[in-house]
Parts: sequence; C-alpha cells; structure tokens
Amino acid sequence: MDNSGLNVTPRIITQSTPAPFFGNLLIRYPTTVSMILLLLLSILAFAMLAQERAKYIESQRYQLLQTLTNYASALEGMVNSGVVALDSIRSEVVLQPDTDLTKLDARVALLLHNYPYFRHVAIAPDLVIRYVYPLKGNETVIGVDYRNIPQQLAAIEKTISLGLPVVAGPVNLLQGGSGLVVRVPVQTSDQQNWGVIAAIIPLESLLERANLPALQQQYWVGLSGKDGNDQPDELFWGNQELLQTERVMADIKLPVGRWQLQAAVKHKLPWLVGPLQWMAALAALVIVLLCSALMLLLRMAGEREQALHTIAFQATFDPLTGLPNRAVFTENLSRMLKQAQGNQSCLSLLCIDLDEFKQVNESLGHLVGDKLLRAVAERLKLLVGEHDLLARLGGDEFVVASALGNGPEMTELMAEKLVQELAKPVQVGDKLLAVSASIGIAMYPHDGMNHGDLLKHSDRAMYAAKQIGRNTYHFYDAAMQKEADRFVHLHNEILKGVQQGQFFLVYQPIYDVQSGSFTKCEALVRWQHPERGLISPLDFISVAERTGAIRPLGHWILQQALVDAKRFNSLGLPLQMSVNRSSQEFNVHHVADEWLQMIAAAGLDCEQLIFEITESLFMDRISVQQNNIIKLHQQGLQLAIDDFGTGYSALNYLSRYPVNFIKIDKSFIVDVATEDKARALAAVLINMAKVLDVQVVAEGVETKAQLDVLHQLGCDFIQGYYFSKPLRADDFIAFIRQSAITITGTEQH
Repeated sequence: MDNSGLNVTPRIITQSTPAPFFGNLLIRYPTTVSMILLLLLSILAFAMLAQERAKYIESQRYQLLQTLTNYASALEGMVNSGVVALDSIRSEVVLQPDTDLTKLDARVALLLHNYPYFRHVAIAPDLVIRYVYPLKGNETVIGVDYRNIPQQLAAIEKTISLGLPVVAGPVNLLQGGSGLVVRVPVQTSDQQNWGVIAAIIPLESLLERANLPALQQQYWVGLSGKDGNDQPDELFWGNQELLQTERVMADIKLPVGRWQLQAAVKHKLPWLVGPLQWMAALAALVIVLLCSALMLLLRMAGEREQALHTIAFQATFDPLTGLPNRAVFTENLSRMLKQAQGNQSCLSLLCIDLDEFKQVNESLGHLVGDKLLRAVAERLKLLVGEHDLLARLGGDEFVVASALGNGPEMTELMAEKLVQELAKPVQVGDKLLAVSASIGIAMYPHDGMNHGDLLKHSDRAMYAAKQIGRNTYHFYDAAMQKEADRFVHLHNEILKGVQQGQFFLVYQPIYDVQSGSFTKCEALVRWQHPERGLISPLDFISVAERTGAIRPLGHWILQQALVDAKRFNSLGLPLQMSVNRSSQEFNVHHVADEWLQMIAAAGLDCEQLIFEITESLFMDRISVQQNNIIKLHQQGLQLAIDDFGTGYSALNYLSRYPVNFIKIDKSFIVDVATEDKARALAAVLINMAKVLDVQVVAEGVETKAQLDVLHQLGCDFIQGYYFSKPLRADDFIAFIRQSAITITGTEQH
C-alpha cells in the first residue's frame, strides 16, 4: 500500500509543475511578466482594431461601389438613350432613303426636345454632310466630306464595318469644351452603305446632368476608356490623383466597348481618433480580453467563415428565392446530361412561367410580386423530387431538370401535378392570390443533346402552352422550330415589304343609320407579295405583332391613311376615317406625340380620325399605354373598341376610359336576323353601349334582313359587304360619289 502511494506521488507533482513555474515567474519578474502580458494583450487588441478597420474600409468600398454603380447606370442610360434616339432617325432614313432631308426637321426637333443632351445632329449620305440641325451656327459643316478628315474617318469606318453605333471621344469641340460623337451607320434595304448619322453630346453638360461633379466633393472621381477602349489607367475626365489610390470601378457599357467610372475616398482613415480613446480602450481591453480573448478569436473565425459562405451563396443562388441561379443550374444540368448519356437514359427539362405575373406587379406592386415568387418557390421545393434540379432563371421563370428513366409518361404526370398545384391560391400577406403556370417540356435526347438546345426548346414549348390557353403544359416538337423559322422569315419579309412598297390600303364605307349616308370608312391593309401574291392580314398581322414588325408597318399604314384622308377632303368627301392600331405600338414612350405631329403635318383635325384598338389595352393597365391613350383623347382623337364581345368586354373600362365607339364583331351579327338568341345578344350589347353613351358599329353585315334588325335595335352605324367590300382609294371615291343620299330600303350594292 505504501509502495503504491510512493509511485503515485511523483506523477501528481509532475503534472502540477507548470503552475508553480508560472507563479514563480510572476513573483520573481512581475514587471517583465506584466509587460509580456500587456504586449500580448496589445497585439490582440491591435489585431482586433485592424480587423474592425479593415471591415470598415471594406464597408466604405462596398458603399462607394453601390453609389458608383448607380451613377454608372445613369450615365450609361443617358448615352445609350442617345444612341436609341439616333437609331430612330436612322429608321426614318431607311424607310425613305431618297427623301428630302429637311423634312426630318420636325422629327429631329422632337428628338432634341426629348433628348436634350445633343448639341446638334448631322446626316452624311455617302460620308458628305448634307443636313445638320439646328442649322444656325453650324452652316459651315454643310458639304464637309469626312474622307478629308483623317482623325474622324477612322471612327466612321469602324462604325460602318461593324454595322453598329459607335460612341467616340471625348474630342475637343470647335465651340469650346469637349464632347462625345455618337455615330450610327445607315444601310439601305439591300444592305448597301448609305452613309452615317452623327450627333455631338457636350461632355461637360452630360456629366453635369449625371451629377458627377457633385460626387467629386467627397471622392476622387474619374472616367477612363476613351473611345470605348479598355484603358483603366488613362483618365479622360476627373481627378488624376485617383490613379495613385486604391479605387473602385464600375463599367459603363457602350454599344461598342466600355468606359470605367472610378472613385476613391479623398481622405485616408486614421488609425486612431485620439490618445485618450486609445488608452481607455486599451485599459478596458486588458480587463475584458482576459476572459473573452478565446471567444473573440472564435468569433473572428466564425465571421470569416460566414462571410465566405455568404459570398459563395450569392454567387450560386438566387437571393430572392434561395434557389440555384442560372449559372449553377447550367453547370449541374451539363453534369446530369453526361450521366444520362452514360446511362443511356432520358432527362426531362420543364420550363415554368407564371401566367399574368406582370399584372400582379402592375396592380399590387413589386414587393407583393417578390413575396409571390418566394411563395411559389417554396411550393415548387415541395413538389419536385430530392434528385430533381430546381432553379430560378430570372423574373417569374423557373426550371426543373429531372432524370426519369421511364421517359415522357413520368414527365407528363409530373407536369400535370405541377399545373394543378400551382393553380391553387397562394397566401401573400393578407392577400389570397390566384395564379397559374404554363409549362414547356423538352426531353433528352429527343429534343436536344446539350443544355443550350434543351433550354431553348423548353422555352419555346412554354410559349406554345401560353398560346393554347395557359394553365397547361406542352411538349416540344420539331414543328415549333419550323414555326419559329417561319416567323423569322415572315418578319423579315414584312420589313422588306414596307421598304419596297408592297403594302397598300383599301377602304370600306361605314353607313350612318341616322343620316342615311356614308359618313365614315375604315382603312384596311393588304399585302401584294411579288411571289406569293395577295396575302390576307390574318396571315401576317399576328406575326408582325409578335415580332415587333407591327411598328414600322403601323407607321406606314397611318402615314398612307393620312395622305388618303387629305385627298378625300380635297374632293369634298370629309369622311371620318378609322385606322387600326396595335397594342404593341402603344408601348413606346411619347408615341402619341409622334402620331399627333403626323396628323398635324397632314393638315387634318384629330376629330377626323378614329383609332381602332383592342380591349387588352385597357385590361393590361400599362402606364405607358394608358398615357398615350389619354393624350390622344385629350387632343380630340376618338377611340373605338374593335371586335367587341370577343375579348374581355368588361363594363368597368367602358365607363372609366375614353371610348367613343364599340364595333360588334361579325360573329354576333351573322345570325341576328334568323335566331332569337343572337338578336337578344345584339340588343344587350347595343343597349349597354347606349347607357354608357358609346356609339355602336355593327361589322360584317351582309344582308338586308340583318340591316333591318340592327336598324330596329338602334344600332348607330353599319359596315359590311351588304353595302360594299373594301375598295382601293379610286374605287372607293367613285362608290361614295355614286351612292344615294339615303340607302335604307335600297338593294345591295
């Protein structure tokens, strides 16, 4: 027992040795130990201070980058909106390359009014300046040949060779100061170089409007990238001291090349605020850090780990929904495709787009829209399998990749389940929102061998699902590609047809029941294709609306209708003319001003025109469209709802918006003389319009019996083959002149 105790004692003494050793050191060398401890604590405090200072500097840099990005976006928008403005002039020249350039004065004056950054605009057919606006003060540039100005010819040749707008400069201006030169190449319909359009933007005024000089009060600020070249160490404006500092940069994208907006804080952050604060902080640290040094070190490590995690998350996940973003989805989809190829199995890609999501944003605001997207994302997470890949591509578009061994059958079941579940109302705050989804499906390997083709084809199938009624799904098939190719071909053919004058207008008379005469007409477009012959509007108008070709086509239609209306007036036939307008045309800012100028230039009163529009313009509630509608109405131009009864036909917009006429669709007229239900429905539509003080035009009237019934029901105007088919202008004039003053009771013409 004693031997055992002797064996234990040394081991206990050995384990306790460090404590007496540290105690002895503290007793024998109190100053030295205290100094060492103070030094250690000071180093720890300095490390913490350095970390906090670094975090503060990084925060300052991040805030500066955010501010700089906003300024860069504003400046980019100003420059690129100038390019867009010049491009609108280019479109005018392309449509009528041989026109007298002075006729562009009104258009260019409006452009300079709406885009005040331009000092002047010059047009140079065959690189010789033939037009400048304003002319006053710029007379000397008329006739200047760019070929004789080497320093400008290189930039001009660049924009012509690229076929793109180019922003050059800044260059020193003869009028003083410096400025940018925006050049847009002009090519004719046969792809021949016609010349260039150029505009000068004074740099100082542009930067003043972007408020960059105000930013210089607090920061060193500069711009680099002259002529769009990537030269971040060469400033063409700003404080040269910036190049000696740690600066942040934000890109400004130009049509060709880019600028860099750079900034840095003027005054360096001092290490200490004052010695008293440092001494107080150090004394507190000596007391606190003895107990919390380890916790602080762990906290520092934890914060670093959290920061790394946050950076990784932001780079790979959508911040709104927490779902993988497009980059991560594409990478993982490529991996899944390789596995499917190795296993010789199927893979399905489902593109999901919410129906009418735009209306949620427009009516309830973007905050509600964001909450809705988060709620839909959470629902999708519960619906897809654990091995499926779910991501948000952007906007209201989601995508699911699923490796299903059983092929289309399993995919169809999955799509049906998604459609049914997404159609259920979603609780967003205190609102219960009912949304649905359209789903497009592409299958590997049948519909594509790589992620690019599968994404493109599933997106195309999704649009097909929307076209057949929404709230459904649709598989991709090869016919969709052919249809898309047909659309592209027809789109180009329409643009070519406008440029080559293949379109023409016909006019159908509209009979005024009260006066017993023809007081109105409708302008209708026809296409005489050189190879396919006469093409019905049913075959090209919808394509033009979907591809954007409706805008140049609609511009031509209005222009020609105004010419013919002026001719009718000169012949003593002051008919009120209806012209169809597409909802797509109303999406352009200030397009109403452009139309009103065209009407005024034709020497016509707005009251002589009626614009026929669809009900969707009132249902979409897009502010740009509504502003254009209201401006037209305020100037006296009247509005008619075309094909009334086939769309929304909601009473609320008839009472709230400036509607003068409704045109009852032919489908309601065809049986009005033979079926009681059709007669009753026509009576309801006419009476409803009367109550709302809206006049009624009946379309598609082909028989005397239909005319008599509509007359009895109180219809205001009649249009149809009973009186006349649509006629070319000369035939239309002859018809109106030969028609009797009172048509009621006459035989069909």
